[in-house]
Amino acid sequence: MRNVIGSPVEHDDFFDRPRDLARLQRELANGANLLLTAPRRVGKTSLVLRLCELERQAGRCAVFMNVEGCHDELAFAEKLVDGLSESGLHPAAALSRVSLAFRKARQAFGGMKVGAAGFDMEMGAAEDADHSTLGRALESIFRKIESDGKPVLLAIDEMPEILLALGREEHGTERVSRLLHWLRALRQTHRQTVRWIFLGSIGLDSFVDDRNLRKAINDLSPLNLEALDTNEADRFLSQLGASNGLPLSTEQRALIIERVGWPLPHHLQIVFHALVDSGATQADAASVEAAFNHLLLPNNLSQFDTWRQRLEEQFSQSDATAAKDILRHLCQHAGGRERAQVLNALMSTRQTADPAAVEDQLARLLLMLQRDGYLLESVGRYAFRSFLLREYWHRREIR
Repeated sequence: MRNVIGSPVEHDDFFDRPRDLARLQRELANGANLLLTAPRRVGKTSLVLRLCELERQAGRCAVFMNVEGCHDELAFAEKLVDGLSESGLHPAAALSRVSLAFRKARQAFGGMKVGAAGFDMEMGAAEDADHSTLGRALESIFRKIESDGKPVLLAIDEMPEILLALGREEHGTERVSRLLHWLRALRQTHRQTVRWIFLGSIGLDSFVDDRNLRKAINDLSPLNLEALDTNEADRFLSQLGASNGLPLSTEQRALIIERVGWPLPHHLQIVFHALVDSGATQADAASVEAAFNHLLLPNNLSQFDTWRQRLEEQFSQSDATAAKDILRHLCQHAGGRERAQVLNALMSTRQTADPAAVEDQLARLLLMLQRDGYLLESVGRYAFRSFLLREYWHRREIR
């Protein structure tokens, strides 16, 4: 297992998570379409890549598509068609109809960037021969897939990214709703052999709840992925050390897990990388402490900056500011704070605001910050879930 700190891991670099894989396989076998929910950096993408690998080994078809770079309906549709084609699921008979639909979509906008109207993604009746719309042309592919009878898994990573981009366009709210409802209709119409799983660094559940679009994904079964437990984290570090020429004793593995506080695979990887990068030739308490200090040096803090950037990408300006204020307050209190104390901290910088409105905003944001892995609520107190992330936030915002 290599010390990979940036990208999702595959094959021998993947730390086996048999219980989580078994849960996914069981739900899919029972006919569910899944929404894999988890805070970022838990390892969702790596887990689903392994799931797809196992599906292919079993003789089934699995298509993994990262749609982060798609910014409109046309780009998403093209990504979907490309994924199906690369996996041998793009029927040649449907090629001309799909190509025609894409050509019409491009001509409609004269080669310019997609604008106000969006694209017609509406579904046709099963017997409808009219494939002039993009949605109906794509539907013809799925009819052919189902008629072949071969089980197919479609894994869509980073779906909220395209929805965020689409929402910024003119008539964005309407276009987001149309795309989500079209996908829901596609899943429900073609449900015999095709299974879907959605995942991403921004939760699709949080995205739709914030926009009152829950109905568009109410057919998806939520399945939560947690961080590693203590025993798993210990085995992870043992395997990582043995594979990279720096064995970790039981005591040092326990110390790393304690200092991290929330054993995300990514955080364990970056701590080990810092241990190596700081020049350690053997693992002892002093070298572990030096690794944490090295990891949190000013020039190394940028590897945590995505946690801040996601707030600005995911939330409105008002919510992003409030979320950062909440986290700035909580990073100064290792033992956490009660909701009333957090509310008082928010009100201290919003003295002319309506207290009821601020309280409603706080309730929403606390829930979303818990979903996304920033915070943990225990016996009425809110605190950073990750000791490492809290220390980053404190050094970034307070020192």
